[in-house]
Amino acid sequence: MARHPNPERTIDTDPQKLKRLANKLSLHFWGKPCQIPVTWNGRLTKTMGRFLYTEQNGQRTPLKIEISKYAAHWIDREIFVAVLLHELCHYHLFIEGRPYHDHHPVFEQELRRVGAISTQRVQLPQKAYKLYCQRCGGYLGLRRRINVGHYRSICCRAPILKAETWLGEFRYDGHILKNSKVRLPE
Repeated sequence: MARHPNPERTIDTDPQKLKRLANKLSLHFWGKPCQIPVTWNGRLTKTMGRFLYTEQNGQRTPLKIEISKYAAHWIDREIFVAVLLHELCHYHLFIEGRPYHDHHPVFEQELRRVGAISTQRVQLPQKAYKLYCQRCGGYLGLRRRINVGHYRSICCRAPILKAETWLGEFRYDGHILKNSKVRLPE
């Protein structure tokens, strides 16, 4: 069973450094800067990053790229850069008016061109709760989210206790960046 990320591991979440890295990658691979905000998001736990845009009256506008702080605790620098490149592929294809959705052949080709990570190559552990009866200690099941104040145990009609656990483990299929173009100085 996976454990929570190492609390002693410090992640530099300086937004200016993240934006500079995104600009450096954009200039290197696409020859133009990233002109939208690139930010950290502490609430992203099931995905490592996302590209956001809006569509109003048929006009599409890119909004921002968000990178998961949670994922940054699990992945190394090379995978992190590959995730950022993945989101930049969405952005640059979007502004060029080309297909920018995951699994589209044009998008997958662009990922290979820049050495970015494809969708679902890395999996992150997810927090869950084991539920127990407060009176008899009986095991009641497992839930990802629950407000135990709203429920009682089925066995004794007693309050429910929850214990945090982790489902899954950090997995990486080893498929990315074998012949990567991503070689940034430390």
